[in-house]
Amino acid sequence: MATAKKYLWQGLSPLDAPTDGPVSGTSANKVVQLLEPVSDVAEPLLSAPRSLLRDWSKLIDLVRDAGKHARKVEAQAQEQELRVRELLEHARENIRNAAERVHAAEARTADVQSRADTLLKAADEKVKAAEERTWIAEEWLTRVYDTIATEFSVGPATK
Repeated sequence: MATAKKYLWQGLSPLDAPTDGPVSGTSANKVVQLLEPVSDVAEPLLSAPRSLLRDWSKLIDLVRDAGKHARKVEAQAQEQELRVRELLEHARENIRNAAERVHAAEARTADVQSRADTLLKAADEKVKAAEERTWIAEEWLTRVYDTIATEFSVGPATK
């Protein structure tokens, strides 16, 4: 990074000035030659506050803009969080309603199954009773036939 760009916000001092060539040896004369009189060193400091004031006001404006943006982003985040909470609550309510409907359907299914079982048992009992009556009726018919055949001497050919 160039020295001028590196210290843009602050004025360059004479010490930051580039040298013409590489310094091969250090001596007091060379160090003294690089330094300008104190009055010359103090000059950039007098002009620096004006440019610094402009830079500081720009910095303050930037900080204010960043603060406004941060507040706007925070407000949007809160709105989104509120929407997400509402959606979650709505989803929970839908899940509760669905669970209630499932329980009601299960109860109706159990009731229908119970009634079906009862009807099947009753039908089975009626079938058994009908079979028993049929057997009894066949027995009686056989007895009646045998009695008629015996009393009226019906032969085996007519049977």
